Amino acid sequence: MIPKECKRRAEVDFPIAEVSKHSAREKSIRHGHPSTLHLWWARRPLAACRAMLLALLLPDPCDPHCPKAFKTKARELLPKILGEIGPTDKELRQKLLKFIADFANWDFATHPVYLEVGRGLV
Repeated sequence: MIPKECKRRAEVDFPIAEVSKHSAREKSIRHGHPSTLHLWWARRPLAACRAMLLALLLPDPCDPHCPKAFKTKARELLPKILGEIGPTDKELRQKLLKFIADFANWDFATHPVYLEVGRGLV
């Protein structure tokens, strides 16, 4: 369990440029996307929602209240996608930001490895 005092990723930093890029690209997808089923009058980009929800669920590894179990699990799971992680919490923070940005990509929405890592982190 993550303590209430621990800051979340979204409170500290968020990869807005990358998520915005994925959100803009997602609006132009015309095949296989739920938005093609109906003309929604106030559709929100799924990429931005997916990334923000993940950032709100994950703790900031540089926060002193961040559980060691989370850091250990993140160091175990993230290399499956992003390669080696350095020994410092700042390097882990950067890899988490990269994962959140990549997770916003519609192409990875059903990718089994990304889903496994996302579920494992949450």
